[in-house]
Formats: sequence, C-alpha cells, structure tokens
Amino acid sequence: MNKRIRSILVFSLSLLSLLISLKLFWNMGIFVDEYGLSPDIVNGGDFWLLMDWLRLGLLFLVCIISGISIFKSYDE
Repeated sequence: MNKRIRSILVFSLSLLSLLISLKLFWNMGIFVDEYGLSPDIVNGGDFWLLMDWLRLGLLFLVCIISGISIFKSYDE
C-alpha cells in the first residue's frame, strides 16, 4: 500500500507541475500575441524556446508513466 500512495503522490505532483507549466506557456502565448513579439524573443532565444517545449514534453511523459504505475499491481 505504501508504494501505491507514493505513486499517487508522484502522479499528482507531476500533473500539478504540468498544469502550471501549461498555464505559463499559454500566458506567454497571449503576451506574444498582444505585443507583436515572438516566443523566442520572450524566452531568450531559440535554444530556450526548445527547452520550454522539452520541459512540457518531459512533464507529459512523467505524468503518463506515473499514471500507469498507479494501476500496476504490486507484489507485497
């Protein structure tokens, strides 16, 4: 039961991190649209824009993997 609680905790924290990152990314898109800028200018270059996308992708993968681990049967 202890591993299951840990899995649920990891899933909920990773989901919360993903939602916060998505909201910040969405707000950056609104800012870029309103002021006529580009996302790479706001992020500080193409490399950091790519890292922003990579962070969203990795958080999504962590959510998927931790979500699957919740339903995995543990042999205790």
